[in-house]
Amino acid sequence: MDDKKSAPDRREYTLMFVPHNGQAIRSIKIPIKAIKVVSGLICLLLVVGAGFGLKYTATIRAAYAERAELEALRQTNGAQHQQLEQLTQATAELQRDMDRLNILDTEIRRMVNADEQPEVSRSGVVRPNISNGGQGGPIVKPSLNELNDYVANLKDQIKYREESLTNLREILIERNARFNATPSLWPASGEVTSRFGWRSSPFGGGSDWHPGIDIANSTGTPIIATAAGEVVHSGWYSGYGKMVKIDHGNGIVTLYAHNSQNNVREGQQVEKGEVIAYMGSTGWSTGSHVHYEVRVNGTAVNPANFL
Repeated sequence: MDDKKSAPDRREYTLMFVPHNGQAIRSIKIPIKAIKVVSGLICLLLVVGAGFGLKYTATIRAAYAERAELEALRQTNGAQHQQLEQLTQATAELQRDMDRLNILDTEIRRMVNADEQPEVSRSGVVRPNISNGGQGGPIVKPSLNELNDYVANLKDQIKYREESLTNLREILIERNARFNATPSLWPASGEVTSRFGWRSSPFGGGSDWHPGIDIANSTGTPIIATAAGEVVHSGWYSGYGKMVKIDHGNGIVTLYAHNSQNNVREGQQVEKGEVIAYMGSTGWSTGSHVHYEVRVNGTAVNPANFL
């Protein structure tokens, strides 16, 4: 069979314009091909317009999303900046606290004579004691990493200062214990009528050895413990009359004799300055006074060395 070629489409459409005022009718013939081309172009324009519309919509949505993300980042950055400012202020306050602790530590050590050296930093630089008030330098806001390093350094300083203050506390405890156990107070108010050593005997017959000091005052004058310790004797003791004997530890013992009344009992712990008896003239005595002795490892020593 012979292939038959299709004949070209020669159809036409006629548009007629009929005026109402009796003028001649006008007509336009439009080939079908032109209509098809125009229809195709319209469809193409619709498709392209729809594509641009979808792309525009997607672009608008992406822009809104980026704007929202940017706003969120802006808020986050603002919050982080505020936190950074707060951290900066906190570290500055912490540094001021550390400076006050360092000053306090130095002053306390100076008071207890535990630190007699010049003020030298751990880097070996001698810190001057006199300040002229001069300050300066650029204003720089530290970064987060710098602040973290600064906080780590402060932690090291705090640890060092804690160890230092703990050591200082032990020194003070030991010093206070030693001070409390050292007979450094006068046992009573009054007049010293007889000192330590050789003296003219108040009972006549030449001179005798006096192992303490005598302090005279009216009967009933309070007598205090010159140091903290344990009462090992409270009662009558031969020529001492009514006597109180206190053991302060480390081989130190004190005696308070010729009392009119003892105010403590054996085994009692007494504090430095506590009233333990009242002045009198019991035992070998010529008048109201307190005979006060200090013994170190059993040997009487001059009480004036402790007063």
